[in-house]
Amino acid sequence: MDKLAELIALRAQRKLGVKPKLAAVGSAARPDKISAAQMLAEAQTKMDVMVRESHCRMIRHLVRRWGGQMQVVVDQACFGLAGIEQLPDEDLIQLHQDLERAQDCIRDGVSFEDAGLLRSRYG
Repeated sequence: MDKLAELIALRAQRKLGVKPKLAAVGSAARPDKISAAQMLAEAQTKMDVMVRESHCRMIRHLVRRWGGQMQVVVDQACFGLAGIEQLPDEDLIQLHQDLERAQDCIRDGVSFEDAGLLRSRYG
């Protein structure tokens, strides 16, 4: 959240003509050598940008296709966030899976409540 706020502030400064303050980063700020195992572990825990965008695109497509019924599931998953882009990787994947399940529910005439897709209102 803080990083997003910083980026927005920098963009606003650029539009107002104020140049952002830049600082050179020396080699002291660079961490020690990272082992191949650490790099692999980090790569596996973070979703690739293209894969993440594909999940977001498919979620948006399902919401457009099925309308307000799907939007309730998305709003529930994004409660307290600005949108699906702010969801952690695991939650984004879970939302995509939930929407595919919700799509099946609509086709089969099963309510989202019966399928367990909607949580209780306040908790």
